[in-house]
This record gives sequence, C-alpha cells and structure tokens, in this order.
Amino acid sequence: MIVAILGAGPAGMSCANACLSFGLTPVAIERGDHLGGAQRSNFHPNLWMLGFPGETGEQMTQRLAAHYRELPLTTHFRAEVTQVQRSGNRFLLTLAGAEGSRTQAADAIVLATGTRPRATPALAQFAALCPRAIIGPLSNTIRDGIRDTDVLILGGGDNALDHALFLAERGNRAVVCTRAGFSARRPFIAACQAHDEIELRAHCSLPRLACGDNRVIATWPEHARAFDWLLVMYGYLPNTEVLARFDPAIRPALTGNGYLHVDAWQRSSVPGIYAAGDVTDSPQPSVATAMAQGLTAARAAERDLPAS
Repeated sequence: MIVAILGAGPAGMSCANACLSFGLTPVAIERGDHLGGAQRSNFHPNLWMLGFPGETGEQMTQRLAAHYRELPLTTHFRAEVTQVQRSGNRFLLTLAGAEGSRTQAADAIVLATGTRPRATPALAQFAALCPRAIIGPLSNTIRDGIRDTDVLILGGGDNALDHALFLAERGNRAVVCTRAGFSARRPFIAACQAHDEIELRAHCSLPRLACGDNRVIATWPEHARAFDWLLVMYGYLPNTEVLARFDPAIRPALTGNGYLHVDAWQRSSVPGIYAAGDVTDSPQPSVATAMAQGLTAARAAERDLPAS
C-alpha cells in the first residue's frame, strides 16, 4: 500500500518513517531540493524537543535528515504536484519537475506542506523592493548581519518579541509595533519590558514605509523615524495552494482560518487523505507536535486501508 507524502519537513519525514513500521510504502514528494522544510533555516534553539537542550532547528534538521536518508524509501525532490485525481479506490498524482513529468499512484495521501511567513500584500511588495526589509524569522541576515542598528519589528507574537531580545543581545535597538495588544508569551513580554534597548508599542498603527539609502523610513501620523532594518513578524500562513490542483470532489475542507481540518487521527474530510504538521490548525505548532502528527497519520492510514 503506497502512501504519497507531500512535504519532507519534520512531519513528512516522521510520517514516512512510521509508514515503514506499519508495513506501508511511503513515497515523499518535496518541491524543494532539501529535507527539513522551514526548520532547515531555523537558527534558534528548539524549546520543545525534550532531550536536546540548545539544539537549533538547523541542527535538528541535520539529525533527522541523517536518519531519514538511511530509510528504504523514495523521495522525489524539486517535484511539483500539478494534478490529483481519484481513480477507483486509489489516487493518481501528476508530478512535474527535475525528473520530468510522471504519474504517481497512491492508496493514501498525507499533506505535510507546512507554512510560510505571513505578510500583507503591501508589505510583501515593499520587501521585494527594499533589501532592508525581511519577512519572517528564518533569515541568515538576522542571525549574522544585523549588529548595532535600529530595527523596527512589526508584530506582537512570540517571534516578534523573541527576535527583539535576540537582536538587543547583539547590540541592536528594537522598536516592536503591534496593531493590537501583545499576544506573545508572558516571559517574552516581561523580558522585553525589562530591556533598555527594546521599546514595545501596543495599539500602534501600521506606518507608511519608504526605502531610502540603506534605511527604512517609517512614518506614523505623529512622527517619522529612520530604521536600519524592518522585520515583519506576522506569524504564518498554511501552504495549502496545492489543494487547487486536487479535483474538486476530493479537495479537503479547511478551517475558518485556512488550515486543513483534521480529526484526532489526522484524517481530513476526504477518506484516504490525511494532514500532519503546521498545515493543520494545531493548538501548539512545533516540531514535536508535527512529528507526532506524522506518526498518527501513518497509523490512521494503516488502520483505514484495506489489507493487501
């Protein structure tokens, strides 16, 4: 029984590993050229993996990928899913990419496509034109290239305040601007409030932005200020674009906020289609929960598929 797994991040790799344990044949389909998903670029310590204190997302990815490469399974890299159809009791996935166009038959599908940084269309357009604007937390420039500068951070969640602390510890001065109240964990808020180089602005309107010579000019109704960097930390959006390539009759339902809707067994609204990891509306998105959901999806597929 073949399980097609879309995505080779922690959830997808965990699902593939579990499929082997349950006697299933996993085939991973990854549109990038590497394993690990977004965690491959995460230079922050992973707080949720017990037993690996201080390990960063990058280091964790290397550890998981080393194990994954030893598994007897097939992974298609740089492969885009262009169509998914039902054929009797099976699914037919049309793939295009480095290996050319091909069809992959599967008895079940697990969507483990993860998320991407969120931004408004205007901010995305600004960041595309201004080299001093960065969307999302996974940037080597944030890790290595921002020192002794003034930084404007838009957002009020964990990522925004965590990065304010990260940058302040490296000699930067940060202004954190959120349109409502701060939703970050209380320890982050308290640490930022206690730090002389961090200014928290709740109920702060989105400024008008202009890109100058190595500067970002932010203009609010009451004043304007130049910053060396702009970081947009608005959280994440689920990568569900691939669903547009599923025939409408087998297109899984989404939650009200755009994530894949699943039950406790990671089953979607379509029999034979499952989802795992951050593409689902998990109460606590993390590597630990993504890997557990990948395992659960594999177990559900093993239970649901007819015996061969």
